[in-house]
Amino acid sequence: AMAFPILTPQEAAELINHDDNLCLSGFTAAGTPKVVTQALAERAMKEHEAGRPFKVNVFTGASTNRWADGALAAANAINRRTPYQSTPELRQRINSHDCHYFDLHLSELAQKIRYGVFGDIDVAIIEVADVMGNGEVVLGTGVGNVPTYAALAKKVILELNTKLPKKLHGFHDIYL
Repeated sequence: AMAFPILTPQEAAELINHDDNLCLSGFTAAGTPKVVTQALAERAMKEHEAGRPFKVNVFTGASTNRWADGALAAANAINRRTPYQSTPELRQRINSHDCHYFDLHLSELAQKIRYGVFGDIDVAIIEVADVMGNGEVVLGTGVGNVPTYAALAKKVILELNTKLPKKLHGFHDIYL
């Protein structure tokens, strides 16, 4: 039996609210969520079409990918973003002042999150390679700041990437 409820990407996106502080797993594109962020971008577009604001503040281990920063920026769903970005969609939003960006050094983010500099962490979306029956999760290929995000987030959404090998179990050596 699965230790956690299984949600569709759309159901997971419904757990994220306007103005939430959202942390994404990964370090560059490796380990970054891919499907919940796209569903969140679709939700933001629907909210905007209905005349309601919908933007989140995004914190990551580094740059992400077109399925995270790209999709969210295309939907104008990012209010604040740090520490690093690399997608043309997000760069366009930053340059047009639709998104507030702070180029924080990557090594400083986890500590600043722990110190509460950016406020509470509402949601973390963490890509995992496996979920064990006992509730243990096997992280994907980009751990980054996941230990900090998982410890502090009010809600944690696990995005199971079935393309990753379950043999990653035991690969990570994480110490806080």
